[in-house]
Amino acid sequence: MLLHKDGLIELKYDVVLDILSLKWPDMSGMTLPEIEFSLQKLIDTLRHYDIKNLLIDSRESKTDLDNEEHLALMLRFSEYLTSTRLKKMARLATTDLNRENIVDYAVGETNNRLGITFEIRNFADEAGALKWLRENQN
Repeated sequence: MLLHKDGLIELKYDVVLDILSLKWPDMSGMTLPEIEFSLQKLIDTLRHYDIKNLLIDSRESKTDLDNEEHLALMLRFSEYLTSTRLKKMARLATTDLNRENIVDYAVGETNNRLGITFEIRNFADEAGALKWLRENQN
């Protein structure tokens, strides 16, 4: 079911599996307020539908943000996620080692500062991510 679509993101929800899917947009040329708006829409959707599983496809995502801005954005995003009832987040990783290092650092920092309340794993393929998200569902 399509829950939201705009020029930046598309949120699809599988009601049976309780999985919200998001293809992370190419953020090149986007301003920080535009990115923040999209993140807030995602968080609002997770809260409104009380979604427990999130699949983010980052494989084709790019950004113009420098490493410091990207890290700050990732930390805010992780903090927003801790305010939901999310249980698992699967992320389809990019092939950009620098970006992946920033994401890993942001996850570690968020866990140290706030204590992440959900499981997070990176995957190279969607099938593996979906299999993991479906494991141990009540």
